[in-house]
Parts: sequence; C-alpha cells; structure tokens
Amino acid sequence: MTFDISKLRRWSLPLMTMVMFTTCELPVDWELKPGENGKLVIEAIITNEQKAQEVKLSLSYNDFNEKPVPVSEAVVRFYDGQNVVEFVEDSMEPGTFRSVVPIVLTYFTDYSLEVFYKGEQHMATSYMVPVLPFQPLTFQQIGETDSLRIKEVANIYGLVQQAMYEIDINWSHITNADSSKAKVFYYTFTTVDAGQIFSPPKEDVIFPRGSIVVEKKYSLNEDFAEFMRALVLETQWQGGVYEDDSGSLPTNFSNGALGFFGLCAVKADTLIAQ
Repeated sequence: MTFDISKLRRWSLPLMTMVMFTTCELPVDWELKPGENGKLVIEAIITNEQKAQEVKLSLSYNDFNEKPVPVSEAVVRFYDGQNVVEFVEDSMEPGTFRSVVPIVLTYFTDYSLEVFYKGEQHMATSYMVPVLPFQPLTFQQIGETDSLRIKEVANIYGLVQQAMYEIDINWSHITNADSSKAKVFYYTFTTVDAGQIFSPPKEDVIFPRGSIVVEKKYSLNEDFAEFMRALVLETQWQGGVYEDDSGSLPTNFSNGALGFFGLCAVKADTLIAQ
C-alpha cells in the first residue's frame, strides 16, 4: 500500500519527494490535529549525480485527502560561494523547479539554497559528506514459488555513516499489471530508538524472480540525518509498542518555511533479482 506522510499528526505537509514510497506498513489509526495551513514547503535534495537537480515547492495542508498545492512564481537559486545556479519551473510540472546547468559538488563545502516567494526570502545551508560502498543487497525466496522478497539491505545502526537507501523494483517486463513496480526506503542512523526496534510489523514487497532492481545509497550529513530520523519516527515507526508523541519536524530554512535542504553523495547499482 502507499503511505501518505501527510497523515502526520500536528504537522501539515505535502508528500515529500525524498520519502514518497510504498512503505508496506500495516494500517495505523491516525489522530489528526489541524495545524497552520498555507506554509511554504520546500523539498530539496541536491546530489552529485550528473543530472538536472530538482526543487519542489508547495503549500502545507491538514486534510490528507487533499493534494499538495504547487507553488509557482518563485525564484530558486543555488549558491556555491562564487557562482549562482538558477532553477526554472517546469511548465509541465507546476511547482517543480530544475537547475538550468549542472551542479558540481565537493565534500564538506557549504552550499546555500535560496527560495524567494511572495516577498519573503527563505535560505538554507548544507554540505555533502562522502558515501561508503554498498552492503550487498540480498533476496529471499518465498517458499517453493518463483517469488522473492528483500532479505537484507543494511544495518539499522551504523557507527561510521548515516545513509538512506532507495530501492526501485520493476517487473513490468514480466507482467503488465498495474502493480508491477515498487519503491522502498531503508535507513541507517548512528542512534537506535525503541520506536525503531519495536516499530509496527511490515508487509513484504513480493516480486517475481527476474525483476530489475535499482538501488541508490544517499549519504546523510548530521543535520539531514536528524531530519530523516524525525520523519521516520513520525511515519514508519509510529503505531508500535513504544510510540512517541508527534511533534514538528526540524527544518533548516529561514522565515518559517517547512521542509529541508539536503546535499547527498550517491552510489547506484542495477541488478536482476535472483
């Protein structure tokens, strides 16, 4: 099933790109409380991948049956201390702004993102840390069938590095069903919470042998890891034995904007599930 992070209690936020996934969580009863609507939400993960980088702007909302309201007519700029990279809104995707030139990142260097909207400037600064090599992704056969599940991605606790793992599974070349794709996320943090250990049971993503699996590993600096950890505490780990009260998520943007500006080094691998 698709998990909607706009179900957060006490934090009204559109679905954020960085955590839009099929979580396979079992149903949880959510006690929704209205928050302050109409705040600017900035979704920005800039990576060292050779591609046009993307920033998404929308307005916060309370009702999880609503759809995010995209924000247009904003100015988005990326600063590296010497140069400025402009972002231009995609005419086919309102609220989505893409860099007009490639962005080159170096480790442990401060970069800034500026969003100017309705007369207000929202600034955030971040830096990128290196990403370590993959731990081999393993699969497990389901009984005597030809179906598989993900067995192991990475440890939930990491002393050396914090990371986010994005795994896209595609078996549309095997069956043309509507449900022939899945996306799952895993995380490694330097701390372990009771809510993480005793999180709600998860359903497995089941897929046929021969599926195409694309795994990406994103490095997380300390601040971005704190944001992601708070986010999964509000979503994936809610409803377990040790459930903390929900609270506001951290942000590194100024002037009341929600969301986070993160810089990540990425390693990617493509394999056939066997």
